[in-house]
Amino acid sequence: MQVIFGSSHLNRSRTFFSSAATLFTKPYCGSIRRMQASQITQDIKPVYLLASAEPLLTRDWLDDARDALRAAGFEDILNLQTDTGFDWQELLQEGDMMSLFSEHKCRIVTMPTGKPGQAGSKVIQSLCREPSEGNVYIFSVPALDRQSRNASWCKAIQAAGKIVELKPVYENQLADWLLHRAHGKGLNLDLQSVLFLAERTEGNLLAADQELEKLSIRFADQSEVDFETIAASVSESSRYSHFLLVDACLAGKTGRALKILHSLEAEGYATAQLRWALQNSLQQLDRLKQAQRGGSIGDRIWQELRIWGAKQGLYQAALARLGASRIERLLQSCATLDRLGKGQQDSDLYEQDWLQVKSLVADFSGDIGNRL
Repeated sequence: MQVIFGSSHLNRSRTFFSSAATLFTKPYCGSIRRMQASQITQDIKPVYLLASAEPLLTRDWLDDARDALRAAGFEDILNLQTDTGFDWQELLQEGDMMSLFSEHKCRIVTMPTGKPGQAGSKVIQSLCREPSEGNVYIFSVPALDRQSRNASWCKAIQAAGKIVELKPVYENQLADWLLHRAHGKGLNLDLQSVLFLAERTEGNLLAADQELEKLSIRFADQSEVDFETIAASVSESSRYSHFLLVDACLAGKTGRALKILHSLEAEGYATAQLRWALQNSLQQLDRLKQAQRGGSIGDRIWQELRIWGAKQGLYQAALARLGASRIERLLQSCATLDRLGKGQQDSDLYEQDWLQVKSLVADFSGDIGNRL
């Protein structure tokens, strides 16, 4: 199959490929990040704080931690999310009862906004002061800013447990990261293919991982896959993608966003994939909004969030359209969608998860209540 690109794509590709040398100047130490989670049981702490702006790195670390904890005898591992209605006191009271039914238990508490609030702060400090033997708490946040580092709850975790910060994969590490990731999935890719995927996914690790996963399934019986085959396969499968959906939401184009969503639904996309992509962009917006309130958004924050080039304009447009409270409300909608996907929230409606995604996309891309 011959793949024909337009001139604009070829020009961008030449520019991107010409910078290949710089992409390998700072290797990605993925093994260090994975080792941190798998070694969690070598010196078990009662409480951990996991901070990462990248959903994929968070997911990988928590997956490794769960495996290590199960191997160490932790039979009951439960995921919780601090959305509207979350009862912090129930978490505290449960800690006193956990040992009645299982010798070792773990609670993984995701805080989408990065802040536990006043009630959560008190509970976390109490758990740190009087840890229950055999119980482990892992609190996960998308970022750890200066205000959080100086907060009492964060200092309590640091004193009683451990803080784990997963550094982002920067632009000059992305190609090496893709090579490591592809190898782990049984794919042997050449440099041109890796650079093509790096450009196509624009630093979105979750999107890059999904592309690699599809390629590993499609070409499972091939020891090596050449660039032409990779390019053709990726082009065939990406007429619409979740990043196009996110772009439409950021740009405030509700009609286009819903059209893309309808197409993705027809193609059999899982709502979990869409939720990850939307939640990631909203967490980035939340970080940018915090920086904006602090004075200005510098180059460093764009680099940390891996938002490059033209993408910055989309995020600037969304920041002008969406207020802080609305971003928080959208993150809470992502939490609801996550619970639906895990079966942790009952629903009497057919395909409630898709209804929730459509509502989330319409709210994210729309202008209604944009300053609220």
